[in-house]
Amino acid sequence: MPKKLERALAREARKKGLKGNRRAAYIYGTMRKTGWRPRRERRGR
Repeated sequence: MPKKLERALAREARKKGLKGNRRAAYIYGTMRKTGWRPRRERRGR
């Protein structure tokens, strides 16, 4: 993952009061919107 973007999103999630799974989902979902794909989806394509 682009670590810089991930850290920025983690700060935003903290400001919004998200914790645990909701925070992780916020970070993951927002990164997907930017075009990032997890490593398992990049293989074989």
